[in-house]
Amino acid sequence: MLSCNQWDLSTIILKIVLKSQMRGKVMLIKLVKYGFLLILVYFIVCNIFIFIYAQQKPSQHAQTMVILGSQVLGTPAVASPTLADRLDVAVQYLNENPETKVVVCGGQGEDESATESSVMAKYLIDKGIDANRVYQEDKSRRTAEQFIFANRVLPLGKTVVVTNDFHILRSIMLAKRSGIHDVSGLSAPLALNNGDKYVALIREPLALANSWLFDHPSDNTKPAN
Repeated sequence: MLSCNQWDLSTIILKIVLKSQMRGKVMLIKLVKYGFLLILVYFIVCNIFIFIYAQQKPSQHAQTMVILGSQVLGTPAVASPTLADRLDVAVQYLNENPETKVVVCGGQGEDESATESSVMAKYLIDKGIDANRVYQEDKSRRTAEQFIFANRVLPLGKTVVVTNDFHILRSIMLAKRSGIHDVSGLSAPLALNNGDKYVALIREPLALANSWLFDHPSDNTKPAN
C-alpha cells in the first residue's frame, strides 16, 4: 500500500508531467501557427514582386530576344495557349524592332511529338518573321538551362526575355546568373480563363525558392540525356 506522502508525491509528479505535455502541445500549436503565417507572408510577398516585375517594359532595339519554351500539344504539335501568348507578344516586338534576332528555346518532352523550339520557330515564321532572324535551341528542359544553351546558339547581347507574366521574375534572375546582365523582360499576360494563371500563384513562389537555392547555371551545364 502507498502511504499518503507517496500518493502526494505521485500526484505532484503526474501534474508536472501533464503540465509539461500541455506546454509542449501549446508550443507545437504556436509553431504550426507561426510557421503557417510565415509561409503565407512569403507567398503574398513573392506574388507582389512577381506582379511588379511583370509590369516592366522591355528595352527597345535589343540585339537578341530569348523566348522561353512551354508545352506543345498534339500531333502534329502546336503551341499551347500559354506558349501562344508568349509568341504573340514576341511577334509584336520583333515587328517593331526589325534588327532584333530571336532564339526560341525548348527541347522535346516525353509527352510531346516535336521539340518546343521547332513549333515556336514555325509559329513565328508563319506570322511573318524572317526565318533568317530565328534561331532554335532544342536541348533545354528547364528554365535554368535555356539561357546557357541559347547563348551557345547565338551569342546574347542586349537581350529581351519573353515569357508569361508570372515567370518574368525568375527568368530574369536566371538570365543574370547565366551571365546575361543586360536583360529586360517582355511579359505575356495569361487570360483570366487560363488555369495556369491560378496554379502559378502557388507553384511559382515554390519554383522561385527552388531556383534561388539550387539553380546556378554555368558554361559547363550539359543537356539532359
